[in-house]
Amino acid sequence: MLDIMKRAALKGMLASGPVELMEAVVTQAPPDLKIVLKSDSKLPIPKEIIIVAEHLTRHTRIVSLNYEYPKSWEKISDIGDEAKETISSRTNIGSAPSVPYEQYEMKYARITFEDVLKEGDEVLVTSLQGGQIYYIADRVTRYE
Repeated sequence: MLDIMKRAALKGMLASGPVELMEAVVTQAPPDLKIVLKSDSKLPIPKEIIIVAEHLTRHTRIVSLNYEYPKSWEKISDIGDEAKETISSRTNIGSAPSVPYEQYEMKYARITFEDVLKEGDEVLVTSLQGGQIYYIADRVTRYE
C-alpha cells in the first residue's frame, strides 16, 4: 500500500510539477543542433529531444508593408528604446539618382527570417516531461 501511495504521489508531482527554466549554450548549430546546460556543462543534449521556438528557426511569414516619409517614431511609446526617423533610398543602376520613396505600400509580401541558432548562442531552455524533452524558448541577452 505504501508503494502505491509513493507512486501516486510521484505521478501527481510530475504531472503538476513546476516548469524548470535553465540557461544553455548552443554547441552545434542546426541541422545537427546540440546544446549544453550551463548547470551541467558535461553532457550535450541532442536534437532528438529538443523542440525549438519557431522564431529561432528559418521560417517564412506573409507581411504587409506601409511606409510613409517623413515619419518620426517617438522614444519608448512607439518603437522601443530610442526615437527613430523613417528613411528610404533607391538606386537606379546606370541612370540618374532616384528620389527616395515618400509613400510605399506592399500587401502580402513573403519574408523569410534567416536568423537561426548559431554555435555560442546563449538560450533559455525549459525542461518538459521530467527532462525527456527540452524546449528552447529564446536567446538570452544581457545588457551591460
